[in-house]
Amino acid sequence: MQAQFLNTRIDVSVSLLPGAASAIIFDCDGLLADTEDLWLRAVDACANAHGTSLTDLAGFRGGAIDDVAAQLVTIFKVAGLPAPVVGELVTSLSEEFQALVAQEAIAMPGAVAMVRELAARFPVAVASNSPRALLDQILERIGVHTLITCSVARDEVSASKPAPDLYVAALRKLRELDPSVNAETAVAFEDSAVGALAATSAGLLVVGVNADPAVVLGCHVRHNTLLEEELVAWAQVVERETPTHLEPSAVVVGSFDAATSTLTVQCTYSTEQAARVQVYAQKDCRWNELPESPPVAAASALTDREPLSMDLAHLPDGAYRFLLVTDGLVPEWNGRTGEFTVRTNMLGAQAAASKIAAPAVFSPKMPERGVAAMTWNLWFGGCHSNDGHAKQVAYLQEFPHSIVALQECFGAHGRQLAAALGWNIAQQGHDTAVISPYPVSLHHTETDTFATCATVFTPNGAVTVWSVHLWHADYGPYTADEAGIPARYTLASRGERRRTAQLAEILSEQGRLESEGIVSAQDPILVMGDFNVPSHLDWKPGHHTNSVEWPASRMLEVAGYADAFRVVHPDVAAVPGHTWSPIISADEEPRDRIDFIYSRGARALEAFTVASEIESAAPPILSATGKRCVGLGADILGHHLENAWPTDHAAVVARLAWK
Repeated sequence: MQAQFLNTRIDVSVSLLPGAASAIIFDCDGLLADTEDLWLRAVDACANAHGTSLTDLAGFRGGAIDDVAAQLVTIFKVAGLPAPVVGELVTSLSEEFQALVAQEAIAMPGAVAMVRELAARFPVAVASNSPRALLDQILERIGVHTLITCSVARDEVSASKPAPDLYVAALRKLRELDPSVNAETAVAFEDSAVGALAATSAGLLVVGVNADPAVVLGCHVRHNTLLEEELVAWAQVVERETPTHLEPSAVVVGSFDAATSTLTVQCTYSTEQAARVQVYAQKDCRWNELPESPPVAAASALTDREPLSMDLAHLPDGAYRFLLVTDGLVPEWNGRTGEFTVRTNMLGAQAAASKIAAPAVFSPKMPERGVAAMTWNLWFGGCHSNDGHAKQVAYLQEFPHSIVALQECFGAHGRQLAAALGWNIAQQGHDTAVISPYPVSLHHTETDTFATCATVFTPNGAVTVWSVHLWHADYGPYTADEAGIPARYTLASRGERRRTAQLAEILSEQGRLESEGIVSAQDPILVMGDFNVPSHLDWKPGHHTNSVEWPASRMLEVAGYADAFRVVHPDVAAVPGHTWSPIISADEEPRDRIDFIYSRGARALEAFTVASEIESAAPPILSATGKRCVGLGADILGHHLENAWPTDHAAVVARLAWK
């Protein structure tokens, strides 16, 4: 996470219906098509045909056909009736429902007009729990099949609603046609609880449409019908979202080749900016400020984003940093960007360090009764701390771990850390990486901007590892603990929904890797990283003003993942485990636990935070003078440069075991 500082400005009198959107995704049955009663009649008819009657049909509303068939088989068995196999019942249900649809299905009031109005300006998709044959029949029957851009049916994804797979797939289809479409600017319409959960789990803003007050919808906005005046008026005026560039507009990454004394940097910045790469002695650099001293070297950055090389053979031995300077300022995103060291005996020193850092047999000081895993946000690669890289290396040499998930690698800093340790690395994109002294294998996924997936081959067996860095904006605790701000306003923010959508992408990609045989579903899985969102396990009555069902942690729990820290430390009051932020004062940033190690197929034996206010079994981190420079004794932001812990996050360590 990058520091944003406290901001609780939310107008709760304003409707959560957005003023602009990038796409619209509709459910079908019960929302566009008046088929729910037909569906329940089909279910009831199948039950009657097998010798029983159903007293409560409401539980079958919105369910996928294969799930309902499995429910009916269970009911038949409990009643002592002959039970067909699920596949046979699926066929019977489908045939009964199709016959009813062909004769009686009609559009819901206002549905066709709503789709027509929105389809004139937006890409429109349908995500339905119905199988493809039924979905096509229904859409054609009610007369909207020519208005929609694309659709996704139950038999085209691995899991039905309430899983987010249908909405993730619909977003991918829409994005292939229009790259500006994304979850945090798309709007979903749903009428059922399972559908609303699926859409919110995919990160969309959800408009619930259901007149039955007994039906609880986990939506952001609720209406009784598609004919309500506010909803109709919104459909007429909502604008097409103008794509915005949310990533940093000025970035520079690079590396120094000691053999040739060449600094090679890669720049990204707006062509309207006047930009130069400037090199300074490390001691001259300050927090996000242009040093007063003149640069020891400088070169114009290229507007076509080609790598820029600088010959620095003239520099004396010492520690240096390079900055991208745009319009005479250091962009906030870059801070104090890259550090490197010039030494005449650099090559010999590197070779010696490599021999020391890569022993033939790895023997960590932590008992290898399981695998020691760590998640660590490096904070711009370590560039916001003096000698940040050296401090990273020193920690992992003193307290080595089997698997380390890195965030904010900022280009090459993860690779530099792995190289200094003699470890292996898997990195996808510029931000996240997985490093380990054991062999690693990178898996290419659709998550390169925010997550890396790899298999690590430990002596305990192979483990699938995700390093995750979810979106940082709209930090939830800024508003979630305010009594006057309902949780739905916090959870409806674009940043919160973007994080949720990113996690849904990760879970979807994990499912794809398993289904394609790239990873084994029997291997343990670790999802580790900086989530930039708290856990629902921590936001319980008595601990915060509001209880908040933070979707990311809930989604992982439903998917079978355990929060390693909370497994070991279930008492939130006794061990809060805050990881954000040990170097920002509490009156500027609310404390919370936002860095996690989740596991599936593994059990947590031990867990602790490093550089936090509660350290449990964490090793002490001391400065060169022996004074404590992290945790309660840390220097806060602005005076933190000599802290021995070179980042603004606490790290999380867990020792895990599996069969």
